[in-house]
Amino acid sequence: MSFEPEEVIFHREEYLDQLIEMQPKDYPPLLKKEVVGKADFRHRNPNPYTTNGKALVSFVITETDVKSDVQKAVNLIGGFEKSLKTGDRILIKPNFNSDDPPPGSSAMDFLAAVIDLLRETGYDKIKVGEGSGRPWVPTAKNFESTGLAAKMAEMNVPLLDFDQSEYIDVPINGDYLDVIAYPKDLESFDKIIYLPTMKTHYLAGFSMSLKLTVGIVHLFDRFILHADNNMFVSERSAEMNIPLKPDLIIMDGRISFVSGGPAIGQAVHPNIILASGDQIAMDVQGVRFLQNYAAVNHLTRDAWDLPQIKTAVRHNLGINGEDEIQLIR
Repeated sequence: MSFEPEEVIFHREEYLDQLIEMQPKDYPPLLKKEVVGKADFRHRNPNPYTTNGKALVSFVITETDVKSDVQKAVNLIGGFEKSLKTGDRILIKPNFNSDDPPPGSSAMDFLAAVIDLLRETGYDKIKVGEGSGRPWVPTAKNFESTGLAAKMAEMNVPLLDFDQSEYIDVPINGDYLDVIAYPKDLESFDKIIYLPTMKTHYLAGFSMSLKLTVGIVHLFDRFILHADNNMFVSERSAEMNIPLKPDLIIMDGRISFVSGGPAIGQAVHPNIILASGDQIAMDVQGVRFLQNYAAVNHLTRDAWDLPQIKTAVRHNLGINGEDEIQLIR
């Protein structure tokens, strides 16, 4: 579909119809959910990136060397060593929800820079894992079309296609979700690093670190995410973070959607990179950066009043208020 930038959000229904039409009709993970058991899985390590009880969020104005910019952003909050130990088995979760160019998906230079920096700092047990969105699966197709499969092979990094994983049902006990299936592979990692892009989302308001977890859960359970005519996508996205949180978040805000999203939209160039250990703090700051741009979007309210953030706060998924953030430039 072809949209004028200022009109993209007014085509929600037409775009949703197109996505439904795109969705494969015979892809097994969309037809039923098979699990190997049920477990009270939790990966919620304390946030080490704090000072005086406040969650640190750094942002760096990017220059020409993305690797140097990522290093600066991480160093500003204390470095990789604050959350990672030598020998840790590390899962990197990028954003390849679709095969659209950045910010629809992760930029390859950003992902490669993070992997290079981790290796140079002494962390070599690294895998990259992802599961694409329902209209764009199979995930393996997106791995090929984006060049991710080729790049990870070149870098000798194992690539996990969550479509092919064994899954376990995990109790959520939330206000909107009861039980959701997560890959059993998660039990094999000591630490998790999220690499979200900074963008709006035409159903969830925005897609940053909280929304990135949706790419981990079973495809069949994502029908629940979109139940009730998509009325509670924001709240359910947040509740999917109840069992797990990333140990480090590095967000690419060099190019962002300020309308539309997650795959297409009106793009701007904030030219920033952010780092934090707290999803709520990260997403609040990301929303505020996007609110600097004139756009037709869902982000007109204060960040703390947006449903994703309010739900995450209610479930204690990070900080609880403005006085618990320290922004470092």
